[in-house]
Amino acid sequence: MLQRIFAFLFLSVALTGCVSLNSVSLTQVPQERSNEVTASADHWAILGIAFDNEFVDEAINDLRNQCQGGKLDGVLTKFQNTVYFLVVKREVVATAYCQKG
Repeated sequence: MLQRIFAFLFLSVALTGCVSLNSVSLTQVPQERSNEVTASADHWAILGIAFDNEFVDEAINDLRNQCQGGKLDGVLTKFQNTVYFLVVKREVVATAYCQKG
């Protein structure tokens, strides 16, 4: 019985997460906001140790690919961390408006 309680407590701690929003940036929002594009990318870090930020480039390239031949305006970027027991999920989410022509 005691083993089940410890197992339950361990799983409760291990499977919960805490999200923190680290930074937000916003460029000038255009008047025409009909064509919204969104991209995101994430990276897992053990013990919160991150060796690179290359996953951010994936989101940027995805956003650009969704607006080929146009201009991205009103770019909103969010960088957030979700902390689990021993690992951290680092995530960037970018939203923009694609202005064609």
